[in-house]
Amino acid sequence: MSTQEPSLDAYTKLKDELVKQIMNKNDIDVLLAALEEEIYEKELDYFNESTYGNIVKGFESFGKMSLGGSNKRKMVYSDEDHIFSMSSTTFVKTLMMKQGVDSGTGDLDDYEDSVEPTTTGNGVVNGAGNGNAIEESPTGTPLRKRK
Repeated sequence: MSTQEPSLDAYTKLKDELVKQIMNKNDIDVLLAALEEEIYEKELDYFNESTYGNIVKGFESFGKMSLGGSNKRKMVYSDEDHIFSMSSTTFVKTLMMKQGVDSGTGDLDDYEDSVEPTTTGNGVVNGAGNGNAIEESPTGTPLRKRK
């Protein structure tokens, strides 16, 4: 029995460390999403404030200004003009999910980590019947579930 206890203690210690790291990753993911959204909003502000042109579209209308009247043309911007926020693959995926577009191929980023270990240890599914089911392993190890 003495040989099994250290391995069980080591497993428990590693499992707790894994849970902490998963929670830390989830916190960082939330911060990253907020930062990416802020960058997107700053790009929108820049586009709206620069009536005579900008770095993305150019300053062509600045040289064609007439002195007589207000001949401002509203520049039209698309998602392709957001060169900073659209360079982030995570932001593009988030934007596609918000718009309801499916990439067609699943990858590991389509899953999130579950850190709700089972207390019964019998492989039950918590939240059954209410649409919030979380699949758990018989050992209580956190699993990944589809987002």
